[in-house]
Amino acid sequence: MPLNDPAVGPTGIQPGGSLLCIWRDPRADTTALITTISHMNRGPALGMLNVLADDEGFTCFTPDEGTRCEKTWENDVYPVTEGRTLFWRDGVMIDTSYSNLAPSGYTSSIVASLFE
Repeated sequence: MPLNDPAVGPTGIQPGGSLLCIWRDPRADTTALITTISHMNRGPALGMLNVLADDEGFTCFTPDEGTRCEKTWENDVYPVTEGRTLFWRDGVMIDTSYSNLAPSGYTSSIVASLFE
């Protein structure tokens, strides 16, 4: 799975300062892992996570001194699982969307790398 292939669009450090990483073969219809790491203040972050929990069926909990929300669903076209995982701590939001690709421990390893 190529990382940040130019054919999938702009990646790396974005104009607003966030970091966007995309693991995706541009020839694939659905298999992908997309992560954005950005700065986000506590109020907006927790407001967004609460909306995901209250209105969109995400499950939220508090591991690793932060707040994590996640949800999975079946793709409408292909027989694959898709999902989204968000983790917020100390002004940093890690937001990952995936389709047919969800490595075990992925978000936890990013958290460990950034905060430990």
